[in-house]
Amino acid sequence: MLKLPSLRSCYDTYVRDVSIVFLLLLPLTICNAISIFVGHLANVAGYPEITSHFFYLNTLLIGIYPSALCIIATYYLSAKHNVNPMVVLPYALVMYVAISLSNGLVAQSGLPNNSLVALLTAIVSVVCCVSFRLFPLDPSRLDFVSALYKQVGHFFVFLLVTICFTKLTGFIIYESQIFKEHLTLNPLTFSGGLTYQFVLGLLGAVGINGHNFLFRAKQQLYEDTQSNIAAWQVGEEPLNILGQGFYDAFLSLGGSGISLSLLLCILFFSKDRRHLTLALSALPLVMFNINELLLFGLPIIFNPTLIIPFILVPMVAFVVVYVSMAIGFVEPVSTIVDWMTPPLISGYLATQNSFGGVILQLVVIGLGILIYRPFYLSYVGKSSLDSKNMLRKVEIERSTLKSFLGDVNTSMSSYISKHEVSKRVSKMLSSGEFVMFYQPQVHLTDSGHLAFESLVRYRDEQGNMHSPTFIQDFQNLGAMGQLDQMVIDMVLADMGKLPLESGCKVAVNVSAETISNPDIVDYIAERLKYHKVPATSLEIEITEEAILEDHNQISENIQALQTFGITVAIDDFGSGYASFPHLLQFNFDKVKLDRSLLLNVKEERGQNLYQLLAKISEVTGCALVAEGVETNAEKLFVASCGIDICQGYYFSQPLPFEEVSVWIEAHRVIHTRLVS
Repeated sequence: MLKLPSLRSCYDTYVRDVSIVFLLLLPLTICNAISIFVGHLANVAGYPEITSHFFYLNTLLIGIYPSALCIIATYYLSAKHNVNPMVVLPYALVMYVAISLSNGLVAQSGLPNNSLVALLTAIVSVVCCVSFRLFPLDPSRLDFVSALYKQVGHFFVFLLVTICFTKLTGFIIYESQIFKEHLTLNPLTFSGGLTYQFVLGLLGAVGINGHNFLFRAKQQLYEDTQSNIAAWQVGEEPLNILGQGFYDAFLSLGGSGISLSLLLCILFFSKDRRHLTLALSALPLVMFNINELLLFGLPIIFNPTLIIPFILVPMVAFVVVYVSMAIGFVEPVSTIVDWMTPPLISGYLATQNSFGGVILQLVVIGLGILIYRPFYLSYVGKSSLDSKNMLRKVEIERSTLKSFLGDVNTSMSSYISKHEVSKRVSKMLSSGEFVMFYQPQVHLTDSGHLAFESLVRYRDEQGNMHSPTFIQDFQNLGAMGQLDQMVIDMVLADMGKLPLESGCKVAVNVSAETISNPDIVDYIAERLKYHKVPATSLEIEITEEAILEDHNQISENIQALQTFGITVAIDDFGSGYASFPHLLQFNFDKVKLDRSLLLNVKEERGQNLYQLLAKISEVTGCALVAEGVETNAEKLFVASCGIDICQGYYFSQPLPFEEVSVWIEAHRVIHTRLVS
């Protein structure tokens, strides 16, 4: 029964993945924060041209960030689930751009600019491609056309899914607009202010600019605050507790979510070197209320654990500050300070140059640290009672990131390597030719018995013959099935031209991929009929690795081939992992003992082993063939073990097709002389 992962496991995996994705985007985040900071410094210093350049850079980076998030998230998740990222990226980008452009989710630069849509499209695209195990198209593969149409069909279905998600997004946006129009927020009241702060935090936690979403309410808040301050200054109205200055001076300390509290929490309680480095790097910016480095570096956004205190801390601060001002502990805010004014200084200036404002800000920061602490420690997986588990968790996170970066490097290297392999195979298929060689199998006591093993070779355009090292290239491309079918067809074509007598067989080696293919029996039967070759003249050799694969399908195929009259042999027995139980499980007609077994027969232990294996025929009823016989001494030893059929250079090297007929005639002459 399939065991589904627990919610805790899914949560931990999600948090780890989000952390790694945003960590990879950290350089872009840092550059964006620096652009904001330098731009404002230049503005204060009176350099408008420099200011415009850095603000333009800031706008550009903000516009690029969601697209970069979509690409990085897609690449990481694809690599994690062993799917080539180059296949998935077009899917993600098409969905991301389609949803964004269709629903107006674009920046002034025209680039899609919604981080939530970017992350969701990456996840959906990866799920779609992982479910169907898509692979890069390779024109050199023999099944390229079928693979192409399969991928086209899958992509077309994905486009239909994209249309559905586009419509769904449009519906959500439409409903949110209606909700926003009917949302009556009055930040100048206690309940309205709490709701206003909650909505700002919630939207910010999922990558949406809350100030833009609540622009009408924020604009009204600013106008009402200015009007109240002006009336208070002339003595016409009392000074309101709530106003634009209240929110800027006390609820945005270090940026949204009172990020200064989180930063100090990390510095005080964290032992994670990465987080400490991040906090120290963010400190100069957070002191000017720029929190992008923490927001995207930890990250806070899309992080279920840190979202809670990110929303909760400003709401608690709202109540504490409101009550403090209502009871007269601190003077109400009498001015709207610039949002980049550093904490403590802003408290002093906002409360009519009162140190009470500074003390109140310190209280708010302290409360924020206390609230953030358990959530942050839970996020990093550590506690003061179990530092060993914390260290182990940190090491696991490091290993995960290192593994991912290594996988990315390996994936790219593998892709480049496969591209080179593809070029080699493509060149072989388009120039030169594949040819068959045949090595005789000689019967030591019956010279009338004759068989051959077919061996594929490649002859280039210059006529140079190449050994079968290219077979590895076909394996790397997953094209062994196509190569085997081509070889079977070439061998059967040659068999129709050879003067083969009754009982003479020609063996063809096939891969594990081929022998486990449910359609291979029908293919062989059809080609035998086409070339008018009797099934009893064909022998199929499979390697040891094949019988370790899908037992049921292979067993069915072996039985079906034997029903046609085709002999089935296991090749290179003794060189790998096959054992006697495997021979009993599959009904082989012939077992070929690997050459490596003969290399040790000069020693007594080697001789004993070979003699033991020679008794296989007594147990299984299989015919035995000694492969790799190269000397007369080896031939005599094999014969002494009771093995009658030999193959090797002692008798003949592999022969090109043109020389096989000559060899057969010479063998017939020898046989005739021996008989007479």
